[in-house]
Amino acid sequence: MKISQQFTLLVFVLIQSIGFSQTNNLEIISNKYNASLQEENKGIAVLVKKNNQINTISFGNFNLSENKVFNIGSATKTFTAILILQEVEKGNMSLNDSIGMYLTPIKIVSQSLTIENLLLHESGLDEVIVRNIETIFFAKNDSLYNAQLLDQVEKNNSEMLGKYDYCNTNYFLLGKIIEKVTDRSYFDLLRERIINPLKMTHSYPYVHKNIENLATPYHQDKDVTEYLDYRYFANIAYAAGSIASTLTDMEIFYTSLFETNILLKKETVEKMMDSGYNFYGLGLRKSTYNNVKYYGHGGNNIGYSFRNGYNPITKNLYLMFSNSQRIPSEKSIKNDVLAYLHDEKIETKLNEIDLDSFKNFIGNYLLKEANITLEIIEENSKMYLVGQGTKNLLVQKNENTLFETSHGVDLERVNGDINTLKFTQNGYKTTISRVNTTKK
Repeated sequence: MKISQQFTLLVFVLIQSIGFSQTNNLEIISNKYNASLQEENKGIAVLVKKNNQINTISFGNFNLSENKVFNIGSATKTFTAILILQEVEKGNMSLNDSIGMYLTPIKIVSQSLTIENLLLHESGLDEVIVRNIETIFFAKNDSLYNAQLLDQVEKNNSEMLGKYDYCNTNYFLLGKIIEKVTDRSYFDLLRERIINPLKMTHSYPYVHKNIENLATPYHQDKDVTEYLDYRYFANIAYAAGSIASTLTDMEIFYTSLFETNILLKKETVEKMMDSGYNFYGLGLRKSTYNNVKYYGHGGNNIGYSFRNGYNPITKNLYLMFSNSQRIPSEKSIKNDVLAYLHDEKIETKLNEIDLDSFKNFIGNYLLKEANITLEIIEENSKMYLVGQGTKNLLVQKNENTLFETSHGVDLERVNGDINTLKFTQNGYKTTISRVNTTKK
């Protein structure tokens, strides 16, 4: 009898385990978000490598897949950092070298800035790429593509010298420096030192219209393919954001960087990860999930967005992209993907909002610290947070709190005060106040 009971218990445990493994899969994530993404006319493709097995999913519209080509945006910065560090390994330059050793004087830019300052975004330099990005992208003005961006750099913020302040200008300069050191084109170096050796057969140094299987770029719900111009990516995004690739090729890239010495020596990769700050190294972003570190570099550009993370201990990896400038429901989807990688339970449905309970949230609010006006709206029995040109889905977290699924913002009631909400994001807490009490 005792043996029979033990056997029954064992079978029960096995059934539970099998049931959990069957439900804790990527299809749950696809089913969870597919309808809302279709309604928003958005699409996402995801590739994960778990226990050395690669799986992919696609949801929403546009039939995005691991083989669709897209602009990786600022993930290009990791490639640029690798080219610089290859020269450091050869002894041709040092991270402590000043940029004045390689570049002719640039108006307002200090020649004493070091290579490491640029890699870590510690220069305090003025942003020249993002400042007029939409004007340049949509203008169809040949002169804008040929303009000397570095002549447009304004006075740097001296107080930020030696402190982290993310700025594309840093990597634009690094591209010019690597060309000066090698006497080679930045794009030729990408092909010869990274793309070709890794056999990234569907990757390109910059985006152009004739790339086969290119994902259609959307911006503000409009197809912007007609505005694609290789000069925008080659001359403007350049070493800060030019590269086109696929999820399949980017898996090869990150696996090769972290697990082989094809690109860099092991100790150099460790330096990339260990240098800098808790959130940024040498061309690598750092993040944590349940105290586990992930490394990579996301990117955003007009028409495309990309997110990724590699765990050097488990060698697990996630990659995701959308053919719009922001990944819809990014925070929520990323958390679910990470839950999958960590064998944690994934909720099968988005928490729909009790509209009657939260209708008094609808309205305009001021986030004083950033001088930004946010709006909570209702559309088609759903609620959204609108601000800075984006509209992001809200779901119900508990009886008092809504959760914004793209950037991970909590909006919570404040003790019956209908004109104030508690605003929480990544540990930062404040309140937002209603500026327009007219209900819709």
